[in-house]
Amino acid sequence: MAKNKAALHPRNPHSSYNFDQLAKSHPPLRDHIQIKYDHQTIDFSDTAAVRALNTALLKKHYDVQFWSIPENYLCPGIPGRANYIHFLADLLGELKGGKVPLGRSVRALDVGTGANVAYPIIGIKEYRWQFVGSEIDKDADDESSF
Repeated sequence: MAKNKAALHPRNPHSSYNFDQLAKSHPPLRDHIQIKYDHQTIDFSDTAAVRALNTALLKKHYDVQFWSIPENYLCPGIPGRANYIHFLADLLGELKGGKVPLGRSVRALDVGTGANVAYPIIGIKEYRWQFVGSEIDKDADDESSF
């Protein structure tokens, strides 16, 4: 886990977790917090714990008050999805003389958005970009919500 954390983009707010603050954003997370090696953590192999953590991250950092995905669908790691968006912003910035583009002039197509809608949530909240999401799985499209 530490290697992934070290590789996070400098603008990524998820380099460390304050579980107490996150649990205030999403109280069900508290049921999954445990102490290991004198530090708070969750069991990252527990799907319910990962869902609770991701929900808390979306609430705290992206002001998403409701987010759900069907039980049998992939629950993405929000820090990794944020990393992708921040590095994409840097690539787009290289085309603009090093200035990261903000606002609706950036239009993104998320092919295979899935039930989690993570990339559009982060891109809209961080950079105010426009997104169109496409998904062929009707259950993912019908059940996802934020």
